[in-house]
Amino acid sequence: MEFKVSEEAGRKLIEEMRLEKGDRIKIFTKIYGGIPTVFPSYYLGIMLDNDETAGVEEVIDGVSFYLMPTDMWLIDDYDLHVVLVNGEVEYKFTKPGEVDAVSGASKK
Repeated sequence: MEFKVSEEAGRKLIEEMRLEKGDRIKIFTKIYGGIPTVFPSYYLGIMLDNDETAGVEEVIDGVSFYLMPTDMWLIDDYDLHVVLVNGEVEYKFTKPGEVDAVSGASKK
């Protein structure tokens, strides 16, 4: 399955978090609090981290957004697209081949 960060969403996070070229942003699973997902009881966290171990990563304007190998199960059955919707960053899980009605994200 796939992990994608749209340029618009990446740039919004870069601006909001005051990131610089070479910074690395880890998107990870956690049990309590955060961004709800399609997995009951699991949420997404996001943090600046210098870990070089990425299971999958996207680079926007020199900033890396990535999932750790231990969190790759998130995209075993779903695509994860980080998109900008109405000026806000959203994390969209879709089944491969399905189109998200809000973001238009789909696997090609």
